[in-house]
Amino acid sequence: MYDNIIYDFDGTVADSYPYFTRALKLTLEHYGKEDTYESILANLKISVRHALRHYAFPDRAEAKKMMYDIYHRLALAEQGPVPGAAEALRYASQNGKKNFLYTHSDGFPRLLLEKWGLLDEFTFIIDSTFHFPAKPAPDALNYLCERFSLDRSRSLMVGDRDIDVLAGLNAGMHGCLFDDGHFYDSFDCEHTVRDMHELIGII
Repeated sequence: MYDNIIYDFDGTVADSYPYFTRALKLTLEHYGKEDTYESILANLKISVRHALRHYAFPDRAEAKKMMYDIYHRLALAEQGPVPGAAEALRYASQNGKKNFLYTHSDGFPRLLLEKWGLLDEFTFIIDSTFHFPAKPAPDALNYLCERFSLDRSRSLMVGDRDIDVLAGLNAGMHGCLFDDGHFYDSFDCEHTVRDMHELIGII
């Protein structure tokens, strides 16, 4: 059904949120603050920026750096792909489809993808070094369409947050929401999956 699949990274390809949540919880404790794991996760699922604002750190930039330093250590040591993501990526590649990655992160996802043996599954990666406006702006996806002559009607944006899907829709693509934690039950989406293995049946 789709020739081109564009993935968000954190929470979609990478099982990042348990590690981001642990990292933010440790950062909170460093500043003498506390919150439940579930509440921290819910705030992070909106965005890292939202979570840092929510907890009103005295020095947000310092807290952000501490959180990411902790997260990077945890991720390199323990983190793996979201179950089913590797299978979906390989299925697409083996069936003549193209995989793309669109993330607001820096170069760290490349390190993880290489470690997991998945870097070569992607035709192209857009990360923060491209300086495109943040999702749900369609600029990065429009760039992909123009550079690779993608048929928007046969392109699917896959992500774990509403802004991922909205970026795809704003670019004239189709959207698929991966929402295993039911964070976006009220979000009306063309495709919704609770398990990334289900994506194979869609693409």
